Amino acid sequence: MAARFLLRTQSMIVQRPLQHNSFENQKLMNMAIDSIPNQEKSADFKSYSVLVADDDRTMAELLATNLRRLGHRVAGIAWNGREAVEMALKLQPGVVIMDIHMPVMDGLHAARELLKKQPMPIVLSTGLSDPRSLNGAVDLNVISYLVKPFSPAQLKVAIHLAVAQCDRAVAPAPAAPAA
Repeated sequence: MAARFLLRTQSMIVQRPLQHNSFENQKLMNMAIDSIPNQEKSADFKSYSVLVADDDRTMAELLATNLRRLGHRVAGIAWNGREAVEMALKLQPGVVIMDIHMPVMDGLHAARELLKKQPMPIVLSTGLSDPRSLNGAVDLNVISYLVKPFSPAQLKVAIHLAVAQCDRAVAPAPAAPAA
């Protein structure tokens, strides 16, 4: 089934159907990773330091592998929302990719806490596309939202969109022309 893209006020929502079991999801992610060669850096490609936050060890490791194949550096892996906030503030990654449903503190609360302290490109990922999660992401002005399983190409787009939108949001206003 083809992925559907839906743009919504600086939010990118990528929707794909989640399979019925985690084995199938892992198989789909492995197929997506194996289907692309290691990316060669082009003039317009920028590599980022990425913090991964996901309580599912298999998904976190697959995501880390996928990020490396796309040419990014994995700054660390957090297993819950509280740990994600602490690691993000300490490591200052270029991007945070965070699962919504995690123990201790969910991804929406962790993203809210991070964004209160400093602007940061955050990509939320989840196995669900329920209205509560979608609305929570929109309310936070989170730039990118991925529904698992997602392809390396979708991940690449989500990262670069999040960084560009975050940069645009924190850029100083242009100076008025001199009279």
